Amino acid sequence: MSRLSKLSLLVSLLFLSSCSLFKELSSDDVTRITSEYFDENHDMVFYSTLSLLQAEQFTIVQADKESGIIRGTRHTERDDVERNLKTFGTATERESTEAVFLILPLSDKRTEVKLSLYRNELTVTRKNEVNQKQTSHTMLLKESTYDKWLNKLKAEVKRRKKLV
Repeated sequence: MSRLSKLSLLVSLLFLSSCSLFKELSSDDVTRITSEYFDENHDMVFYSTLSLLQAEQFTIVQADKESGIIRGTRHTERDDVERNLKTFGTATERESTEAVFLILPLSDKRTEVKLSLYRNELTVTRKNEVNQKQTSHTMLLKESTYDKWLNKLKAEVKRRKKLV
């Protein structure tokens, strides 16, 4: 097989695999991967969520017990911006992760948690010695990421229950 044929085959395989990786999820899929039910009261889950965000080094931006909304962000400044601009012509200057929890009481001993995770980026592109900045705000939809977060929340609820 010639080098060009191999390259064409590789590009085709990458394209096909990327199509399957980025398929659009249905609203039922999103609900399934972003929701969890706890056999605990609302207060225990609410305060465990605050504790988890603090442990994960998030700044708590909003915590409203009545509505059940908790928002936290974690910012990362990049120190390789100038080098990446020179090398690649583009660089991520700043990125943040935003976690939004909706904690809903279902009964005295049952609570639903809905989690949304977002990646925010400020990207700089240099063209003709002029920097152009662009922001993006994307919801993360990787099931394993939500599994990790919701399992950490379960562990935090369990830890806090032992304290009571």
